[in-house]
Amino acid sequence: MPALMLVLPACSDSSGPVEITEVRELSGPDQEIKVVDSPAERYRMPSQMASGGDTFGKAEGAENLPFTWTTPESWKQDPGAPMRDLSFTFGENGEGECYLSRLPGVGGGLVANVNRWRGQMGQEPLSDAEVAALPKQALFGLEGTFLDVTGEFSGMGAAEAKKDYRLLGVILTSPAGAVFVKMTGPADLVAANEENFHQFCASLQPRQ
Repeated sequence: MPALMLVLPACSDSSGPVEITEVRELSGPDQEIKVVDSPAERYRMPSQMASGGDTFGKAEGAENLPFTWTTPESWKQDPGAPMRDLSFTFGENGEGECYLSRLPGVGGGLVANVNRWRGQMGQEPLSDAEVAALPKQALFGLEGTFLDVTGEFSGMGAAEAKKDYRLLGVILTSPAGAVFVKMTGPADLVAANEENFHQFCASLQPRQ
C-alpha cells in the first residue's frame, strides 16, 4: 500500500533545524493521485473537440483534426502550413489566404488579438468597449467576434506593406480554448470570396 511522507519543520531550542517525519498508510481514494487533467478538462473543450487537445498549433493530416469542414470550390488547401490547423489559398496567383488555428486558453485575449490584426492592417487599436460592440459570428456553435478591416497589410515577416488589402476574421475565445479564422488578400479578391469565408466558418463542426 502506498505511503505518504510528510516533512514538517519544528521549533526547537537547538542551534540547527529539526525535522519531524510522519509516515502513514494511504487507503481507498487517497491512493489515486491525479497527475494531469485530461485534454477536455485542461481546455474545457467539447468532447468531440477535446480529442485534438494535444495537437494545438501543429500541422497534421485532415483525418486527425477533431472537426470537419467544407472547402470552398475555388480554394486550395496547403497541408503543410506550420502553426495552423487549416490553411487555404485562393485567387489566380494564390494571393488570397484563409487559415484556421487554435490555441489553448484564451490565446492572448480577444482585445489584444483584435488590435494585433488591426495593427497588421495599419489601423489604430480599438477600446475594450469598441471591441465588445463588434459584430458576432458563430464558430462551432459558440459566439465569435467578427472583424472586417481594410488597409495596408503587413503580415509576419513582410518586408513591406501590401496596399489596398482587406482582412476578414473571426476570433473565438472561451474556457475551451481560442480559435482564429483569418482571411487576407487584395480587397477586390476578398470581396469576391466573402461569402466563401462565411460558408467556411458555418461549415466547421466537431467531428462525430
